[in-house]
Amino acid sequence: MEVNSIQQITTPWAGSRGLTTGLMLTEIYQDVWTGQLLLSMGMPIQAAVAPQVIYQLQFDYLLGYRVLEGTDALEEMDDDDSGSDSQIHLITPSRFLIWFHQQSQGIHLDKDIQHYRIASWDYCVDVLAAQEPLVKQHKQKE
Repeated sequence: MEVNSIQQITTPWAGSRGLTTGLMLTEIYQDVWTGQLLLSMGMPIQAAVAPQVIYQLQFDYLLGYRVLEGTDALEEMDDDDSGSDSQIHLITPSRFLIWFHQQSQGIHLDKDIQHYRIASWDYCVDVLAAQEPLVKQHKQKE
């Protein structure tokens, strides 16, 4: 298998400043009618209880996404270890975005598409969007 020669750089997304880190991905919801993608990030409380949702990321202008888990996610995230504790990064240049433009035959080249990577314990969600996500904070239960 040929090694991909494009070195991706991860930069913490400015909108994630101040968000709780070390969370797990608890839900992925896509509304195919509106094109909206909602990612819920949560904190485990007990082993047999669903994690408490801390915040959600809402992508309104979605062009594509992929979900990797386990060792596949770790291999993808090894590209650039920025040393950041942020769970949301921008990826530039992006092999995923290059692939997307090839598959769509360049019809979206006029859009300012960003590659967002949301990394949790054992999942990595890569999102291609033409707008920044909206962060919906949830009140934590005492």
